[in-house]
Amino acid sequence: EGARKILYRNFGTNIPGGFHKNLLRMRFKNAANTSVVMHGGQLHALWEGGLPHRIDPQTLDTPARDDLGGALHNDHSFIERLIAPELPYSAHPRLDPNTGDLFNFGTVSGLKPALMLYRQDPAGACVLRERLVLPAASFLHDFTVTPRFRVFFLTPVAFDLPRILLGLATPVETLHAAPGPTTILLLPRRGTQARSYSARPCFIFHFANAFEDGPYVVVDADRLERLPSVPIATKPRPGQSAPEYPRTILTRFIIDTRSGRIEERALTEHTGELPTINPAYWTRPHRYTWSLGTPLDQREPFSTGLLKVDAETRSSVFRDLRPNLTGEPIFVPRPNSAAEDDGWILSMCYDSQRHTGELLVLDAADLRTVCRLRMPHHSPLGFHGTWVGALSA
Repeated sequence: EGARKILYRNFGTNIPGGFHKNLLRMRFKNAANTSVVMHGGQLHALWEGGLPHRIDPQTLDTPARDDLGGALHNDHSFIERLIAPELPYSAHPRLDPNTGDLFNFGTVSGLKPALMLYRQDPAGACVLRERLVLPAASFLHDFTVTPRFRVFFLTPVAFDLPRILLGLATPVETLHAAPGPTTILLLPRRGTQARSYSARPCFIFHFANAFEDGPYVVVDADRLERLPSVPIATKPRPGQSAPEYPRTILTRFIIDTRSGRIEERALTEHTGELPTINPAYWTRPHRYTWSLGTPLDQREPFSTGLLKVDAETRSSVFRDLRPNLTGEPIFVPRPNSAAEDDGWILSMCYDSQRHTGELLVLDAADLRTVCRLRMPHHSPLGFHGTWVGALSA
């Protein structure tokens, strides 16, 4: 901001000036803009390629970047430390509400691409750090956990590393679909002895939840047939038809750990993304998932509604808010509630007629409006958020 120009390369942005300004610049600026998590009395702003930033929950000041007591210091080979002196901590940690442990991961490049695995105890201390070498560099944005396993989907996508290293393109510009199946890894909560299963090719940004049913591991995720090849913000030129985007469908993967067979069940016909569930049901069998959604007749890749999916009946409740744009839903349980869907859904939305933002509070059971909190200005739709009760903060 002080220089009033781009000084740092990033995952989706090169420094102006061509390849010689970006050649071998692999230490990307940590934007800390993807999600937030409150754990062990600490509030952190997260970005999947670097350290979390510690945020004061009362003032929202940023006291420091946090290496979790040294756990995120890269102590591997000289080359790996040169490329990435700090280990990444993803923007999708997963809490086990039964134990209070927080699990997370990060992917590191280098001579041997690897998956870093972390566990923090209820007080926030990083009590476990493990390293799993991967067969190739992979794009992993999210994962999920069950009572026994950490679950990762290695989908068939790849980066063009030479173009990235030469500064000719950003990593996100070179990310592309690759041939081959999706590999599902089930890792125990401690140790890196992974069970590997092969599934149909697909691409997944976000998981809703996972749980176990005897020998079956059940995973709900927003599934795309392939990695989108066209940026979402691209508009067709005059005379061009709109690009065809793959639809994102909430899908249940049922993994038979005995036979290796994987069954896939679409749980809705609506396109949706950014799924959430009642947090009391993390790692446990759940019935309901809330997400962004689009009407069945809409093909543009913009979410104009909110969606509730019932996995038991495979039915949906869709709230159409066109022409407004909807933001990620957050589930807030009603105090002392017993029913899984007894609570509220919060969503930051864009009101296209007033050109302002608003916070929608909906009843989680039927998505009816409880109240709207209007802002005096517009606010860009962001990525991920969290709910922390006032007493918890």
